Amino acid sequence: MVRTVVQKGTLVIMRAALLQAPGNCGATSIPAPLGIGFPYMSAMPAEVYAADMIDFVEVTPEALCRERHEDGHIRFDLVVEQFARARETCATLPMVVHGVQLSIGSAHGWNGAYLDMLEQLQQAWPFAWHSEHLSFQTIPGPHGEALETGVPLPMPYTEEAASLVVERCAVIARRFGVPFLLENPAHYLETQGNVADTRERDESPGLDEIGFMNRITMGGACRQLLDLHNLHCNAVNHGFDAFKALDRLALERVVEIHLAGGSWREGFLMDAHDGVVPQPVWDLLAYALPRAPNVAGVVFEVLDRYAPKVGVDAMVRELEHARAVWNACRQRRPMPVRAFA
Repeated sequence: MVRTVVQKGTLVIMRAALLQAPGNCGATSIPAPLGIGFPYMSAMPAEVYAADMIDFVEVTPEALCRERHEDGHIRFDLVVEQFARARETCATLPMVVHGVQLSIGSAHGWNGAYLDMLEQLQQAWPFAWHSEHLSFQTIPGPHGEALETGVPLPMPYTEEAASLVVERCAVIARRFGVPFLLENPAHYLETQGNVADTRERDESPGLDEIGFMNRITMGGACRQLLDLHNLHCNAVNHGFDAFKALDRLALERVVEIHLAGGSWREGFLMDAHDGVVPQPVWDLLAYALPRAPNVAGVVFEVLDRYAPKVGVDAMVRELEHARAVWNACRQRRPMPVRAFA
């Protein structure tokens, strides 16, 4: 069993054996389908996290933490009050994790403090799977310290970079024992290989953003979180066909799908998570879901600072729309029956 107690303001885990949440499975197995999810936001009405509204909750663990710097290193401490509030609000729901500070693509090393914190979270609140972004956001400073880039940046589409991520995914799979997913990022600068609809899937003269993702997810220990709004932004900003890109993607490796809205800023369509889902993204969902046999959940994302602008009623309508597409597509495709290779 697992007991979580507060001792002198510190989160303490009393563990005899690690419980697995509903839907949990081994790192290389297919998670049981959960359905429609929504991010945990402390400012949202608790009714949103009722079991009749959504099927699971997605938690960004850094939002439940206090970050501190100690001897040149970053530490994350789970804040007892925030953790307890989230756990109580979402008590009836399965939980998945979506992190933002691992920096899995940093050549000099990733954020080990994030993984330490995630291990503590897993012991206190087991999750069905966890995900991060296929990007890097730290670089080495002049004295070896990690410097923040300010925003996540896309990795170079090279075999060396792909191999680095594949090796790190294997370490994560062994450590946490549940499926680990990487999200395809939005990017705004032209780089070699970011036009994603110009090659056949089995062609390999070099990697582009789709081939790079396939190389990683087919590497063994990683699956994909397919962010359809990111794909839509990249298609609009860089001039490629998002549907052709989906045709090239290894959709059998997709476990979760993200939906979101965005806005235009200085000539770029931004993945801002600041609005409702645009129709082209709904069209991509209807196209992708029947072709992705192992999807276990679809999440509508909104950043907490934009939630008041979007409004609870609009967010509920988006969740209802996502459920309608989910139900329709599940009727048209078979249930997954095999484990990942």
